[in-house]
Amino acid sequence: MNEILRNIAPLFKGMDKRVHAFRRDTYGELFKGYLDENKAFFSELNRALAAGEEGDLSYELPSVIAGYVKEELEQISGKRKREAAQLDYNMFMAVYFLPAILECKQESARMLAGCICAIWGETFKGNRIQWADHASIVSGFRTKLCYITTAVCQSLQKPEDCHELELLRGYRDGYLLQNGKAALVEEYYNIAPTIVRRIEKLPDAKEKYLYIWERYLKPCVEAIENGELEVCGAVYTEMVEELRQQFLVTAAMKTKK
Repeated sequence: MNEILRNIAPLFKGMDKRVHAFRRDTYGELFKGYLDENKAFFSELNRALAAGEEGDLSYELPSVIAGYVKEELEQISGKRKREAAQLDYNMFMAVYFLPAILECKQESARMLAGCICAIWGETFKGNRIQWADHASIVSGFRTKLCYITTAVCQSLQKPEDCHELELLRGYRDGYLLQNGKAALVEEYYNIAPTIVRRIEKLPDAKEKYLYIWERYLKPCVEAIENGELEVCGAVYTEMVEELRQQFLVTAAMKTKK
């Protein structure tokens, strides 16, 4: 177990690049690459879990991980930059590190992941993370209407099973995918995680979510309720294009300058 606790830093190598490249069409290769680069660590972790050492691991490893990240964050000057890095670490834990632990395919791995999430929330107030395995994340690209819609509804304190989300999910499966709009849905799933990550870094993220709701999602819901499915489709398409231009195309152009 000491060997496991001594090899934390390499697990976060290239963290920001992996987070920034997270999309539906890249995630599979990125996750496989992460496992391959850290094969020794996760093999040793799997051995320790199989040997019944989950008690000690669940007690020590979560604190070691949170402590390492906390020290890294404290070295970043500037509140805005530190908050942006915190969001990157949150996402990295959720889509790379925790799913990698769950690849051990043991019940004790789930217990360990749960302990890591708990200590993370205690260490970084207001930054709760949840564990999910790789298969669930891949499936999630399609089972949710989109990351953006869910993020908007959460920002407005609407529950996961709220009327609006259920209505929009049904619209996706019953109209868009059945009426030649599969390509639009595919593009949306591909770019949505990056867009949400970038919105979360904005100082006025809540205002941005409210704008998306008032400008696009609320009219979509009203159009569906009125049976105006083509109207909703037009609004949906406009939303995808605006967000793509603002958070992907424009952001890329600024990076090149």
